Amino acid sequence: MMPVTAAPGVVPVGGEVLPGYRVEALLSRGGRVDTYDVTSLERDCRAVVKVVRPDRLDDAHVRAAVRTEGELLTTLAHPHLVRGYEMVTAPAPAVVLETLPGATVAALVDDRCLGVADVALLGRQLASVLGYLHRHGWVHLDVKPDNVVVQEGRAILIDLGLAARPGRLERGMGTDGYAAPEQDAGGTVSPATDVWGLAATLFECVAGAAPGRDPDLSRVPVRLRPLLAACLQAEPGRRPSLDVLRDRLDSLVAEPPRELRWWSRRRR
Repeated sequence: MMPVTAAPGVVPVGGEVLPGYRVEALLSRGGRVDTYDVTSLERDCRAVVKVVRPDRLDDAHVRAAVRTEGELLTTLAHPHLVRGYEMVTAPAPAVVLETLPGATVAALVDDRCLGVADVALLGRQLASVLGYLHRHGWVHLDVKPDNVVVQEGRAILIDLGLAARPGRLERGMGTDGYAAPEQDAGGTVSPATDVWGLAATLFECVAGAAPGRDPDLSRVPVRLRPLLAACLQAEPGRRPSLDVLRDRLDSLVAEPPRELRWWSRRRR
């Protein structure tokens, strides 16, 4: 991730965003948090800090979301989930994360659409980590190519800033193009909501763009078309379960590759 131009209220390079975390660059300024590339003085290594923006400190919902993300990433562990080092509550709620060298899936797709074999492997890895979150009673709610980093053939899911328990959700929580219809509408979210997000991500990998509400499945390779069509049903109850999705992806992964496998080897 490349640093962005500093904005008012951010900690300058060389300053400490948290005690013991020296800023190397501001990576991004979101609507709720600032994300910094830092050096951890205690660990003597680089890390990433996501901290509530100074102008959002009075927002209890934002503070709670960052605390939830920190609690999840420092207590849950999975090979396809970004690792959290620690959660900090003062001077501002923040979570300290491992640095992930590699490219996001969004960056890879900008270069070239992926083949079916690589998309199946990517989907299988994401189904594994999403299933892990679901079994612990959480839904991710923001699965998209920008939130998956590829590191030497391993897909790593990041950004649990929207993670929530299944149930009613405030309207509009999610990313346009990847949020399921019930998420956009402020309805009841469930593991089926993440099935949509995963399918939308895989759709973009093969078609070059998010599916939208009326996906053009003619852009999807025939071997993937029935599966993605089922996962992108408007009604959550008509989507396959994550277990069914996993099994179908396993079948595709097991097939002899029909195209050059490049996703796991590019942009190391």
